[in-house]
Amino acid sequence: MSNGEKNRSGPQNPWQEAAIAVCRSPFLSVKCPLCGTLGVLGKWNLLHEKSREISVDLHCSACGSQESVQIEMPDNAFTNYPFERLPLFAQTIAKEVESIAIRVRQYIKSMPAAAFTTHPLWAEAKWSATTYKFHPTSEAPPIMGLVFENVEAGLEIFREAERQMKHEDRFEEIRVSIIEGAVPGQEHRPGYSIHICADPDAIAAHATLDDFVVDPTVVPFLGQWNRHYPVPGEPPMLAKFKEEFEKHKEFLLAPTIRRDGQLFMEPMLGIVKNVIFFRQLSDINSPDDPDATALLLPQFITPPV
Repeated sequence: MSNGEKNRSGPQNPWQEAAIAVCRSPFLSVKCPLCGTLGVLGKWNLLHEKSREISVDLHCSACGSQESVQIEMPDNAFTNYPFERLPLFAQTIAKEVESIAIRVRQYIKSMPAAAFTTHPLWAEAKWSATTYKFHPTSEAPPIMGLVFENVEAGLEIFREAERQMKHEDRFEEIRVSIIEGAVPGQEHRPGYSIHICADPDAIAAHATLDDFVVDPTVVPFLGQWNRHYPVPGEPPMLAKFKEEFEKHKEFLLAPTIRRDGQLFMEPMLGIVKNVIFFRQLSDINSPDDPDATALLLPQFITPPV
C-alpha cells in the first residue's frame, strides 16, 4: 500500500488496522503487521479542521518498520497526538474554550464549579506549586494548598468561589485528581500531576438545562493542571495527605501565598471537598478519560535537576 492511502468502507490492510488500534490506545503498543511483536506506536494529526481525516505515522520499535497511512479518525481518539502536533488545532481549541468559559460565567449561579475552574484570572495567578497541611494530632481533615505567585489574582479566584459556593462543593462538581507516575521521557525524575476541572457530567447536565452545547472534545481543556516534582530527601507529603484523607474522608482546597520566603494558607477562603481521585498513569489509556489531557501536557515541562 502506498503512503497516504485512506481507509474506505471495504477491508483495511494490516497497517490501517494498526493505525486505528494505535489511535484508540495511544499509550499502548500494538501488533506490528511485519514482525508480529507488540512494538508499534504512532503519531497523527488532523488533515482538515472540519473533517475526521487524519494522517498516522507508525513505527515499530522491534523491527524498525515505518509506515504512514491516512484514515478516518476512529471513535475515542484524540484529534491530534502527541500535543506538539497541535499548533493550528490548539488555536481553534483555545478559541472554543474561551467561548465556552464566557458562556459558563454567564450562568455562574447555576455552574459555580465550572466558573471556578475556568476563571480568567488563573493564567495571571500562576499556580506554581501545591503544598499540604495536617492537624498535629490528626483531629481535623488535611488541607491542600494551591500556591499562587500572584497573590491577589489567586485569592480573587477563591473569593468568587466563596461568594458562590459558601465554602462547600455540595454536589462535588469540582473534580480534583492526583495522578502519580513518571511521564514518558522523565523517568529519571518521578513526579505527579494535579488536575482540577469541572466534572464532565455536571457540565453536560448544566449545559443542557441552560440550553447551550459543549463540544465534548473541548471539555478536557476546561480546567487547570500542574506538574509537581517532590524534592528528594524531603518527607513524602503526598503520602501523608492520602493517609489523612482516608481517615477523615474530607479535605480543604485552599489558596496559598508566598510571603518572606514562607508559605501561608488562607483556610477562610477554602472549599470543603469530600471526593478526590487518586490515580496512576498506567490507569489512563483512553482519550475519553477526563484526566488524559493533564497527563500529556507535562511532557513540555523540564523537571528540576
